[in-house]
Amino acid sequence: MKKVVIIEDELLSATRLKKKILDIDDTLQVDGPLRSVKEVVDYFQSHDDYDLVFSDIRLLDGTVFMAFSKVMPSSFVIFTTAYDEYAMQAIKSNGIDYLLKPIDEEELCEAINKVKLRPSLQARTGSITDSGGKYKERLLVYKGEDMISLSVRDIFYICKNEGCTTVTASTGNTYKLSSTIQEMEEQLNPNSFFRLNRKYLINIKALKKVSPFFNSKLIVQLYHCQDEHIIVSKEKSSRLKEWLNL
Repeated sequence: MKKVVIIEDELLSATRLKKKILDIDDTLQVDGPLRSVKEVVDYFQSHDDYDLVFSDIRLLDGTVFMAFSKVMPSSFVIFTTAYDEYAMQAIKSNGIDYLLKPIDEEELCEAINKVKLRPSLQARTGSITDSGGKYKERLLVYKGEDMISLSVRDIFYICKNEGCTTVTASTGNTYKLSSTIQEMEEQLNPNSFFRLNRKYLINIKALKKVSPFFNSKLIVQLYHCQDEHIIVSKEKSSRLKEWLNL
């Protein structure tokens, strides 16, 4: 990790944060502070050589999420803010940690090391969306209390279960996901993922067996899935056959 960016509207807070960052690692180049939504958008539209972003949430002319809706950072973000009500929104914006002001030096060091010691977590190893910006190539998922970056290619299926959304990988490991299954259906390439029913969104690689059922329905079995009889409606079955070129 060589270069980090600070997004902070208060100059004194930005100066203090920069000092704490350099106290932890004085080899880092620190850009910023970016103080407004416009400055954030302009910077990320013209730079892609940074490895980590430190971001406050409320800026001079709006919230940082307004900027991220126009151009998402290509790295993970450590949020540094006085407000605790934006945590879920932060997770959906490449957030890897959420530190409340005043920033504790030990917590800041742990957050930085979380990225340094786990290169696979860095979104720069693979962009969050594909080159066209339309479909995701990686997802941020929970492994215990930590977050990891999971390649979409390694996802077998996404499941909605008792109000919780989980991702099962090709390894059989299951992770929690902050997004809903509906959001994932919109953000994943439909050539590779199909919505079987309300509960399952599957990768074509996860299909173990497809069997006919009564009334033109289908029963599907998936790898690494305990539910051995996933029923697909008549309408969905027709679309599934088309999707599989059957």
